[in-house]
Amino acid sequence: MAKREEHEDNIGAYDYLPFARRRDLVVDIVALARLKHHVPILLEVDVSRAREYIRQYKERTGKRLSFTGWIAKCVAVAISEHPGIHALRSGKRSLVVFQDIDVLVTIQKRTNEGEIPIPYIVRRADGKTVYEINDEIRAAQAQNTDSHDLVLGNNPWYAGVYPRLPQFLRQALGRMLLRNPFAIKKRTGTVGISSIGMMGSFSGWAIPMGPLPIQFGIGSVSPKPWLHKDAIQAREILDLAFVFDHDVIDGTPVARFIGRLTELLENGEGLNE
Repeated sequence: MAKREEHEDNIGAYDYLPFARRRDLVVDIVALARLKHHVPILLEVDVSRAREYIRQYKERTGKRLSFTGWIAKCVAVAISEHPGIHALRSGKRSLVVFQDIDVLVTIQKRTNEGEIPIPYIVRRADGKTVYEINDEIRAAQAQNTDSHDLVLGNNPWYAGVYPRLPQFLRQALGRMLLRNPFAIKKRTGTVGISSIGMMGSFSGWAIPMGPLPIQFGIGSVSPKPWLHKDAIQAREILDLAFVFDHDVIDGTPVARFIGRLTELLENGEGLNE
């Protein structure tokens, strides 16, 4: 609870607010992200067709289709065709490349510590339809939770203990996790997606931070002049950013991945099934 006080040096009133234990997890994630040699990529993608499909789906069914869930599907399909982009190091001379694509999406939840982002893992997203992913995300949004949850539906036994550990122990555990690709896959998946642009009035890119080999930040969707069918038209353009681990992959295969992902997004992959 906030505590309002007045400073004696006449600098005005101020509030003391509790620093939620949940924020320590964010601090830890950002610290672990600095251990990765990530390279950021900024994209603009025409998602007009996809947005129209989503509007038509709502008109037909009365249900809102998750834009984030659809992007997760497109990302998973593109990675399944270019799997090296989510490779994880195992020791000094080996890589582990998982065949199933597990995507970590961030869901805003209200808990006893207020509204906080809690991750949820969509397992084998490449093999699921957009509608199956949508239903899974909606179910996760409706799931009861509290501030001890590390990942919705996948909390280890130490979930309630971890936030109470001193920082050096939490970070030591995090570094141990990063050395074990199988533990990473189990606890967090290998692909991260955050939807900053879907949270309200926001324009631009959101560059994600985190320790996974590839992470996406969904920015804003806004009308922009765009070349479409040999004419300049107002189209709905998505600002999409991602980071990839330069330790495990180089620019040329990443460029091929970008080309395929852009194609999937522009064609509204999976929305007209």
